[in-house]
Amino acid sequence: MKKPVFVTTSVYALAHQVGMRGAVESVAAQLDSPREPANLPVVRTIERLRHLAEVHLHVDAGATYIGMARTRAFHEAYKTGLPWVMIDDDIDCTLQVCSAMLEVLEEPLPRLVITPYLTRDTEDPKMTMTLPLVRSERQVAGARMLRLPRGTGAGMGFVGMNRAAMDLMVAAADVDKLTWFDGGEKKLALFYDELFEGLWYGEDNNFFRKHVPSDVTVEAILSGIVVHGGVPLDLSKL
Repeated sequence: MKKPVFVTTSVYALAHQVGMRGAVESVAAQLDSPREPANLPVVRTIERLRHLAEVHLHVDAGATYIGMARTRAFHEAYKTGLPWVMIDDDIDCTLQVCSAMLEVLEEPLPRLVITPYLTRDTEDPKMTMTLPLVRSERQVAGARMLRLPRGTGAGMGFVGMNRAAMDLMVAAADVDKLTWFDGGEKKLALFYDELFEGLWYGEDNNFFRKHVPSDVTVEAILSGIVVHGGVPLDLSKL
């Protein structure tokens, strides 16, 4: 029996073209016909996850800012009590990446899993994370997992958190300072940009810097292939 997982994505760019309702309906239609060549990259990744798990899907087409989208996604995922996988709309991962992600999220200890990928600059793409000089690796479902130092930031195009990790994040958060009223509902704003000592931290790097407790193990998947905005990265070569 497949185990359940809560999967979220934001399709704000598509909503600009076809409207918010149209964007959500388009994702659903593409998932019903996954072999159509016009599929969004995220649809192909979700379809692979569906082969491995019972996917409960939440699609946000209305968040203007990425930090808002991630905050809404965390809020919806936390309410379910399920492990959470968040995927950006331009991320396409192979089955091996998806399998490793789900296997780690089944572990009882608090885990956060990220997937390295390249920026969309086809002429000179850059990594969206910095690999540690001293490596600590293990094997999960035939995939290499690299443990990251505390506070290490990374792009959050394809990220997973198990329930134990999410519980620790909520418990450690300063609710008075981080409460966001969104449509009349209180949400915990763990994702936001911050200017600190002359440096601009994006919502992803700031999240790792401030809201991932030391008890949460952060690992990167180093097996399989991830394509971001058409730019591929062979994780096995990292």
